[in-house]
Amino acid sequence: MAFRSAISLGINLRFVDDRTQYPAKEARIRLWWSIFLLEHLLTAITGRVSCVGESLSATPLPIPFEEEAFARPDVLPLFQDSVSRMNRLKLTLLQTEEEARASESWLASCEPSPSLFFHCSVDLAAIGQDIINNVYGIQALNDCDSQFEQQIRKYSSILDIWLSKVPEAYRFTSVHSDEVDISSDNNSQWERERISLAMSYYSTRIMLCRPCLTHTGSPLSTQSPNPAVAQHACPNSRPNSSSRTQFRSSMALMCVRSARSLLAFLPRTPDIMWITAMTPWWCILHYIMQATTAILCHLSSWPPGPSEHPAHPIFSDLESTVREIKKAMRWLHHMAYRHAAPGRAFRQCNSILRRIAPSLGIDLSDLPDCRDLPTGEDVSHLIGSIDERKVNKVQSARNFSAPHSN
Repeated sequence: MAFRSAISLGINLRFVDDRTQYPAKEARIRLWWSIFLLEHLLTAITGRVSCVGESLSATPLPIPFEEEAFARPDVLPLFQDSVSRMNRLKLTLLQTEEEARASESWLASCEPSPSLFFHCSVDLAAIGQDIINNVYGIQALNDCDSQFEQQIRKYSSILDIWLSKVPEAYRFTSVHSDEVDISSDNNSQWERERISLAMSYYSTRIMLCRPCLTHTGSPLSTQSPNPAVAQHACPNSRPNSSSRTQFRSSMALMCVRSARSLLAFLPRTPDIMWITAMTPWWCILHYIMQATTAILCHLSSWPPGPSEHPAHPIFSDLESTVREIKKAMRWLHHMAYRHAAPGRAFRQCNSILRRIAPSLGIDLSDLPDCRDLPTGEDVSHLIGSIDERKVNKVQSARNFSAPHSN
């Protein structure tokens, strides 16, 4: 309803009225992108079709400065010069390589702030929404192998560009590589923003590469259901070529590594208070399950027996993969005591993992099982008792601070 109302009011359009003050214009832009972020999150979680498209919005990215800085000489041209604004605040999706390099240098000079974090989040969400529309859309079902591969390569490159533009305060990878860097010594003040951007980024990576994970050793399964149509659209397509198989394997490896990187940001010991303070808690279950599902799919395709493990990178690092999947299971088990949804997720993943583990020689004796999980009524009782204790504490504090009547 909010999304349709915003479109009806024209908030998704570029606002050029000179009589409106700059903060009011920027407030409209941030309102639109806030609704867009919510729509994108719901689309990614539920898998439903979204009404968001590339041509729906003409609104530039939000300005990466707080309102108090709008009158500064280096910020004011973004409001007064429309050409400068469109160049500086263009989506990464639409930028050329030269524009992306200029944008990277400019964002590096911006001081960390909630507005800069919002700017980066919106830019990443726009890429993710485009992936949903074009990789998972109906049109993609009719694409032949080469078209599908081209789409994956395109968005993978765009995500690389976005990552290169992340300011130093929010950077979550090593300086000279894309390896995850979870140390927070230098940027502890912005650790929550770093973790939020990292989880969103690796979630988008998993979503992009997920179609390549299921059949790593087989031809691409996204070719048109009509062979005549596929041959006409891509006459030079050779789905059985080694290059296509190698491409799918590399994307599958990227999917698994992204899943491990996402889970790497979770502390080894589960802590609900850490989730509340340091992560986007409203979608943390989706992130954990997205990464866990990718790893379980990966392990389910692993050749049985240690002697048959191939040397291919997709099947390497079993130890680190098992370590992260166990961490995810412990987090789901811990969260189940506060909410019913993680409990259902744990039961499903636990059932799958225990069927896979024997053939791979994975020891699950250190994992909790389903026997001590609370039922739905138990969870409601626990949450109710916790809320009641909180209400009692607040009421006691009010009674203590209130003046005594004679």
